[in-house]
Amino acid sequence: MKYPSKVDICSYGKSLIATSYLPIGIAVQKLEGPTCSWNLVPDEEICYAILIENNNWMIIQTDARYINHSCDPNCKIDNELRLITVRPVSKGEELTISYNTVNEGENPGFWDPRWSFNCCCGAKNCQGIIDKYISVDGNHWYPGIYEIHEEPSIAEEAEIINNL
Repeated sequence: MKYPSKVDICSYGKSLIATSYLPIGIAVQKLEGPTCSWNLVPDEEICYAILIENNNWMIIQTDARYINHSCDPNCKIDNELRLITVRPVSKGEELTISYNTVNEGENPGFWDPRWSFNCCCGAKNCQGIIDKYISVDGNHWYPGIYEIHEEPSIAEEAEIINNL
């Protein structure tokens, strides 16, 4: 499927850009890629891994991997793992999601310190430092105890590496 977005170079690396005006509710990309347990995610792919369920992590391989964070995002991830606009987006505007917002009823698991960064989004509600999950209302989100128990087999490791 052709999506109304493209990868572009920006001052901080790569970003996902709208290729046309986009009203609310438009799918701009889809998250797709191999899945594995957390301990099998290669270090260089940590920033592109997203928890799908339980200890099943997807290493995003589509252009969706280049969507950047904003504290005032213009997109969200829907239940079909598509990036969907949540407000009108202008042609050429960077497409963004919130990396650390947790919706009611979700359990994103643990926060890996390697995901933390100084935010430069410039939004009025900018958090400054992204280093934890927050709830939709902006308060700190407190998870239950989450531990990774699964040890991969050699066959699982080989399959994940071959799928990258």
